[in-house]
Amino acid sequence: MASKAFASPIIRHVATRGYAQAAPAAYKQEAKVQTAVLPNKTFVAALDNGSPVTRVTVAFKAGSRYEPQTELGVAHVLRSAAGLTTKNASGFIIARKLAQIGASVTASGDREFVYYTLETTQDNLNAALEVLNNLVSNQEFRPWDLSDNVPRLKYDIASLTPQARAVDLLHKGAFRRGLGNSLFISPKRIGKVSSESMQHYAATTLTPGRCAVAVVGDSQERAGLVAQALSLSSSGDAQSEPSVYYGGELRKEMGGDLAHVALALQGAPAGSQQSLALAVAAKALGNGPVTKWGADNSPIAKAIGNIGPFAAAGFNVSYSDNGLFGIVLSVPKDEANCAVKAASQLLKSASISADAINAGKNQLKVQILSEAEDGTSLGESLAAQGLYKGNAKSPADIARDIDQISSADVCQVLGAVAKSKISMGAAGNLAFVPYADEL
Repeated sequence: MASKAFASPIIRHVATRGYAQAAPAAYKQEAKVQTAVLPNKTFVAALDNGSPVTRVTVAFKAGSRYEPQTELGVAHVLRSAAGLTTKNASGFIIARKLAQIGASVTASGDREFVYYTLETTQDNLNAALEVLNNLVSNQEFRPWDLSDNVPRLKYDIASLTPQARAVDLLHKGAFRRGLGNSLFISPKRIGKVSSESMQHYAATTLTPGRCAVAVVGDSQERAGLVAQALSLSSSGDAQSEPSVYYGGELRKEMGGDLAHVALALQGAPAGSQQSLALAVAAKALGNGPVTKWGADNSPIAKAIGNIGPFAAAGFNVSYSDNGLFGIVLSVPKDEANCAVKAASQLLKSASISADAINAGKNQLKVQILSEAEDGTSLGESLAAQGLYKGNAKSPADIARDIDQISSADVCQVLGAVAKSKISMGAAGNLAFVPYADEL
């Protein structure tokens, strides 16, 4: 029997400082994405969908993969520090100004990027942009503010789900460094990241050439003005070596009644046709029951069999130079051996029926088009595409690309992926979880 343990994202971490509730966006399918690259190499994109709420996302190549090995966790602190006192305003003033105009700001991130997203009504946009500019461009990371932020970091770590821990360990085992750097600061490092380290990291990663600005609900001209108004440092540029896929294994014994295991093979870089095919394959593998309390008839559920309550889902994550394609599952500790082996066999078999692939295509299109109704997700997607490829597609265009993928394309990509070494990350009660070389 399967449960819906994967209803929330597990590959991504969000730190939210919300000050108001915004109205939902009204998405127009006929809206076109406008893009440009400014002379300072900042990418800008705009999708004017007629929404009464404008969302502005400022993204930087400042994710955890760019962390120096001596300063691991600094990207997590950077996300968490959004909204603290800046050169021009205290954290209290920032919160009060946003509250007065009914705006909200979120800071989120993944292994590649850090996103700052503003949501506000059209008539308060100019005032809200001044706050966003101050929050992004003029961070100071004062030592006493970082000390006051320690409880927030501890809460972030304490609230991690075991599935997220398993996926984080999977990345570390698969890539070691770079993409293997954790999204989260180690508990031993909390409170030890200095103000100087934060200033240096911000100066080398929050630069114009590593920046993308995406606006949903306004014009490209507005996006260009936002980008030009940012006072970003251009003194240096963080370097990152290409992440090599090694195919390793990491385990964290945490006790309990469940074992949480993430299995993966080497995937494809973001923006490639292979990556889109693997995204279809991940949906085709299964993502839990599609009706409440309903049966799970996905390929994963059939492969694992009737072993008691469990949750299993396929996933695909793509980065600028690499990716992971695999399965995450949570099973009773006594059933972990057979369930993990069954999942790994399915993963390496590279065999998915045409009907399952067609269902995966439909599910992926629904997900992409549904996320387009959330301006925050859409803005982050446009910014990420710009930083990955230098251009951006609308959700409708991506859906059309999915329609062009055939079952043969998916099977061909799966055949190539199955030749790579399997990686594993595991957390929970691991007494009966097999090791990667036993799969």
